[in-house]
Amino acid sequence: MYNKLTEHLKRPMLYERTTELFWNDEYIATQMLKAHLDPNTDAVSRQPDFIYRCAEFIASILPEGAKILDIGCGPGLYTKQFSKQGLQVTGLDFSENSINYAREHDPDSEYILQDYLSMDFDSVFDIVTLIYFDYGDLIPNERQELLRCIYKALKPNGLFLFDVMIPQKGKDKNESTSWNVNLNGGFWSANPHVCLNADYYYGDVAKGSRTVVIEEKSVRCFNLWDCYFTRQSLLDETTPYGFTEYGFYNDVKGKPYTDDSQTLCVILKKGEQA
Repeated sequence: MYNKLTEHLKRPMLYERTTELFWNDEYIATQMLKAHLDPNTDAVSRQPDFIYRCAEFIASILPEGAKILDIGCGPGLYTKQFSKQGLQVTGLDFSENSINYAREHDPDSEYILQDYLSMDFDSVFDIVTLIYFDYGDLIPNERQELLRCIYKALKPNGLFLFDVMIPQKGKDKNESTSWNVNLNGGFWSANPHVCLNADYYYGDVAKGSRTVVIEEKSVRCFNLWDCYFTRQSLLDETTPYGFTEYGFYNDVKGKPYTDDSQTLCVILKKGEQA
């Protein structure tokens, strides 16, 4: 265990993935669903008023009855609002807990249990949405696969809407470490455990967060990435896959774009020729 632990305490390589389950770990998935459904925190999903205004904005740029695919839909907080706006809604996520909750609480929408990197729709949707910085959770080769899947899933002139974080100019980027003891269990495990936490910065490209969970007979390591983007870097990344610029906003509520925003909502358009 000592050798495994010391290996996990090293600074990860940029975009290094760990093999431990996260989203589909049975216990962690339960904790994630609880966080999604807490209306008083933005830790995992935004609060109800924001979600409602987001759905209003997205519906306003679409024809009546448009078909929308919300990938990474979680427990259906956005999809349910999209349905109320009169859209034909499909939600897709690979958390069984979240999809089961969404199906139970939103019978008007279709829900699919699947990893969106393996979806294979062909010219079905008027818009695909990926909300709350999930695009930046992916590393470059995953984003490349995602762009191919989304382009194929969209009808000609279809839209892809997502939001990202931009490089935080002037923000303190000192790398940090911390630890906490959870004798009665916590987010990462129901068992007594210690968490070793570290944040690493890779210039204006990404922040990597590593959590090492130490239990009596096991050591697990989770790497999570927050990638940063600018308007130009997003266009450079998405144009080769056939997308063109439709619009940029400060957030997914459609707030007009300003240079001082810390977040960016991107809407890309698929060309007429599929």
